[in-house]
Amino acid sequence: MFKASADMGDTLTGTLSSVDVATKENLANLMKVGEEILKKPVSTVNLATGVFEPIDKMTNEKALRKLAKLISIEKHRRATKSAHLFTDMVNMQTPRSPLQLLAHGSQITVLSIDGGGIRGIIPGTILAFLESELQKLDGADARLADYFDVISGTSTGGLMTAMLAAPNKQNRPLFSANDINDFYLENCPKIFPQHGSPFASAANLVKTLRGPKYDGKFLHSIVKEKLGDTRLHQTLTNIVIPTFDIKWLQPTIFSSFDLKNNPSTNALLSDICIGTSAAPTYLPAHYFETKDPSGKVRDFNLIDGGVAANNPTLVAISEVSKAINREGMNPMEYGRFLVLSLGTGTAKSEEKYDAEEAAKWGLLGWLTADNSTPLVDVFTQASADMVDFHISTVFQGLNSEENYLRIQDDTLTGTLSSVDVATKENLENLVKVGEELLKKPVSRVNMATGVFEPINKMTNEEALRKLAKLLSREKHLREANSAGGN
Repeated sequence: MFKASADMGDTLTGTLSSVDVATKENLANLMKVGEEILKKPVSTVNLATGVFEPIDKMTNEKALRKLAKLISIEKHRRATKSAHLFTDMVNMQTPRSPLQLLAHGSQITVLSIDGGGIRGIIPGTILAFLESELQKLDGADARLADYFDVISGTSTGGLMTAMLAAPNKQNRPLFSANDINDFYLENCPKIFPQHGSPFASAANLVKTLRGPKYDGKFLHSIVKEKLGDTRLHQTLTNIVIPTFDIKWLQPTIFSSFDLKNNPSTNALLSDICIGTSAAPTYLPAHYFETKDPSGKVRDFNLIDGGVAANNPTLVAISEVSKAINREGMNPMEYGRFLVLSLGTGTAKSEEKYDAEEAAKWGLLGWLTADNSTPLVDVFTQASADMVDFHISTVFQGLNSEENYLRIQDDTLTGTLSSVDVATKENLENLVKVGEELLKKPVSRVNMATGVFEPINKMTNEEALRKLAKLLSREKHLREANSAGGN
């Protein structure tokens, strides 16, 4: 199959990189950029550096000619063989399963946790329930890291990922799932201090216009205290944490699967967590450096991974697929995946904004309207829903929909939908939201309406019990195969 990725000009400078400088000179120069791109080699972005690098000697111009021929051939094939198209589709078979990712496993187990600030309490409640079910099956020492091949998280989900996968002195998980909400209830009020003054809103507005709403000092100190000197390579299971590097305007993925190829990403977990949590307007961007084994220094300039992948499920699956592909296996086999994806709640049912209101917003409105940050709300929720829609469609297409469980609540209102109102009352109410979510039916987002709709009569609680049994069975299968030398 033809595959090409064109370098769309990562060398733009000055007004060429703007989206609105529509002078005659600038527009003419942009046309020249497009013409020059045609002469450049086919390239793809290197996620380790954020730079487009040539993948072969073919130019984009030649690649487009090749693509044009393929498209033409396909058009004529369809025109002459349209009668056989339906039969061809019916006879299509799911690709054969790849070789096992792990030597003794039959499934690839993935846990993914969305970003959402203090609303991380909601998936924290779900995870505590799942771990308790695993403990009923396998004993009190059972931990989520024992069952998931990869745990992925963005922003607050990235912090949870590190908490669940980092080792303690006994080389067991630093936190149990049950510890997560205790950590949030104790520390969120210090990370996001609230001010009860009647002038607080005005003060916050001025502060937001001049810099981040919170200084991040307590977040930095508590994360460094808990995670210490633990680095990415030391986690007890594979982890994947998306961030975004503002220097390169490029996502940077910290992935256990990619350490061999990109040793410069073997950063401190504390730095990774602080970086993925640096939400624009809320917390300051985070800078740090690493050294690879050769002594080469790499610098990172990170903000919240939610600007690229607030729902990191697809990133996690892609990282696993890349690892499989390196071993010569089929990277597109989703039937082997067993995925639990946890949202942090949304305010969709509140119908928070409308076009009439947004049409009047300028920069200030997009950043501060309705005591929130509409711009951040829009891009984080859009990416999260698109990932959910894509993955659920793929799993359904492969007749593997039971292998994908997404748990999300779209009924949050008022302060419950905020990412930073860390009052005792609001945090405790978020715990209740998580508990109530367990009793709700398994649902999926309807992309036509944007609302989550039940897909069967099973509750999330029942679905998690079923998942716990599958995870336990998979773990015992691996242990038995390992003991038998298979």
